[in-house]
Amino acid sequence: MNIQEVIQALFQFSDRIFTKEAPADRVDIEKFEERYGLKLPQDYIELLLVTNGCSLMGSTVYGVGASATDSLDELYIFEHTAVENEMYDYLVPFSPDGFGNHYCFDTRSHGDRSCLVVFWQHDYEYTAEDVPEITHDSFAGWVKTVMIGWTLEAYDHEGNRR
Repeated sequence: MNIQEVIQALFQFSDRIFTKEAPADRVDIEKFEERYGLKLPQDYIELLLVTNGCSLMGSTVYGVGASATDSLDELYIFEHTAVENEMYDYLVPFSPDGFGNHYCFDTRSHGDRSCLVVFWQHDYEYTAEDVPEITHDSFAGWVKTVMIGWTLEAYDHEGNRR
């Protein structure tokens, strides 16, 4: 499933359970990349250009710039400077799990369309040999599994329990 199909699948959910934002400004995306010297994955950028962040039944994807309700900029700064166990510079946290941990882009693995998604546990001391777990090979794959798949296991598109 490519990112366009994933976006279409997300937009099938009722506004009651799927919160979306206005599209991101491409300038805000470029400013984020320039500020931190990182390249965001293309599939994530494509989602931002449709909705600058979103939330489905508690699974949240952060947006960029001042217009974002949940700010990737603020989260990046916080997780890289204000916590006891700071993230590696090449990790970009884009979705919290609600317990202080985050799904992150591993920007070292940047391919044509995406990069690996890893799970950063905030209270675990990683080493060069013991690195964050790779959960998905792309952002689109993460959205398909975590946001859409896990939601549909328990709820229908309107938010009714199965």
